[in-house]
Amino acid sequence: MRGLRTLGRDLKTVSIHTVLKAIHDMPHDQEESGESKQTQYNAPALEKGLDILELLAQGHHGLTRKEIAERLGRSVGEVFRMVETLTRRAYIVQRDDSYVLGMKLFELAHEFPPLQRLLRLAIPRMEVLAATSGQSCHLSVRNGNKQLVVAQVDTPTGVGFGVKIGSALDMHQSASGRVLLAFDEREVADRVLSADVSLNSAERSAVLDDLTKIAEIGFAFMKSRQFSGVEAMSFPIFDARRHALAALTVPYVTRLDDQTKMASSDVLSQLSLIASELNTHLLGNGAGPA
Repeated sequence: MRGLRTLGRDLKTVSIHTVLKAIHDMPHDQEESGESKQTQYNAPALEKGLDILELLAQGHHGLTRKEIAERLGRSVGEVFRMVETLTRRAYIVQRDDSYVLGMKLFELAHEFPPLQRLLRLAIPRMEVLAATSGQSCHLSVRNGNKQLVVAQVDTPTGVGFGVKIGSALDMHQSASGRVLLAFDEREVADRVLSADVSLNSAERSAVLDDLTKIAEIGFAFMKSRQFSGVEAMSFPIFDARRHALAALTVPYVTRLDDQTKMASSDVLSQLSLIASELNTHLLGNGAGPA
């Protein structure tokens, strides 16, 4: 489909935390204390494998076995078998003497049912919106202290403001990030903002105040803090806990050479309608925050 990119198609690196979050959110049959879980399920070999995946996810360039061992504080012998196993299972790929992430993590993340269903429902609607409004749109999810762009639809003409699939974006700088924080537990926002060393105390308080307003009105609409002439509008897509599973966003750009394009207020209305439809399909008639 023209102008369409989805997770796993052109993404070169992705954090293992995307997959681990999916596993973490799955229901468990038994609840045990943190202490008993740690004792009973301690798995050094698994820890070693996850350390290697997370390390390779941090950079665009591959690492040799020796470099992997040095950065993890282990011997080459300790990582040798794990690297061979991960390579055989296609989680990592060997390029000359170096190793990089393979496509297996992309496939796992894409096959996670809530995300898969959301993409299947959202993409056709995003294509229609991009075609009728002349504006691009994208879908992002929270990934640790960042947000990860999992789908992007460009305008049919290819002229507009687009965000690359797989981009890891700051949370507080964008409308989409603020939506993801506004419709989650307050502790999540506190943790994410506290981890951002670029913010001072007054700035963090101002962001928290804005999150409260976004939660009250149900969406974010703000001038870009990074690009002149861009107004970002973003709506939450909810999960079963009524937290923001994703943010559906249009970075609206005013065209000086074409006054026939849809006004930002009309695009906002269309985006609101699409978000409402998605929430209804995902959650039923009771969609929206509790």
